[in-house]
Formats: sequence, C-alpha cells, structure tokens
Amino acid sequence: MPKVKKLFKNYIAVSDVLGEMLMTTIAVLILGAIAASILSYGGPADVPHTQVKGWMGAPTDTIYLEHCGGEFIDTESLEIAVNIDGNRHTYSSSQIYVNLGNRSIWELGDKIEINTLGEWGVNINEEDEINVYLIDTPSKEVIHNLQLSP
Repeated sequence: MPKVKKLFKNYIAVSDVLGEMLMTTIAVLILGAIAASILSYGGPADVPHTQVKGWMGAPTDTIYLEHCGGEFIDTESLEIAVNIDGNRHTYSSSQIYVNLGNRSIWELGDKIEINTLGEWGVNINEEDEINVYLIDTPSKEVIHNLQLSP
C-alpha cells in the first residue's frame, strides 16, 4: 500500500502529460476547422455550354441569334451584352423572355431577334463592328462570344 500512496503523490509528470493533451486537442480542432472550410466550398458555378449562330441584318437594324446546339439556357440566368463600335448595350433576361414568346428556356432552334434601333436607338451598318456576349448572370461568366458580320 505504501507504494500506491507514493504513486498518487508523485505529480512530476502530470503537467507534461496535460500539456501534450492540450496541444493535441488544439491541433485537432484547428485541422477540423480547416477541413470543414475546404470541404464546404461548392466549387465553380456550372456554366451552360451551348453553340449559338449569330448574324446581323443591317437594312432592318436587327441582330439574330440562333441556338444551334448544346444545353438549353434558362432565360432568367442569361444576359446579352452587345458591343456596337465600342458602345456597350445590354439586353436583359426579361427582354429575352419576352422575345422568346414568354418562354423561360432558350432551346435548340429558337431565335432571338434584337432590333437595335427599337431597343437602343442605334442604326447598324454593314461596316459596323459588332460583338455579342452571352453572359451567365449567376457566375458572371461569358457563355459564348460572337463577332457578327453582315
């Protein structure tokens, strides 16, 4: 029995053991917090992949965009930016919705016709440089880029 009492009264190694346990606990908590933040990252937004054919009709001041393949596009998450000779104009998702006959999906074979004179008061000519950007609004990424010619 005296050896057992001696064992309970010997506190020399207690602070070293508690210190190691405390350091291990802190390290595990920090690694857990880092792992939780990394694993909770959702990754990049899913941008639809599609093929679009575009052309302009200078006499009618109209830009035509036709869905030729790939994924269907939700019109609520689509914006069309048109750059005519360095001036940027925007065609919003609500305008696209109306242009497609109040349909919320731009499908294969559907055409969007943008009358530049009626929408923005801009005449287009044969020599105008026109760039069209289809933009996915949730991710702010360009889905498709077109350079139009007559």
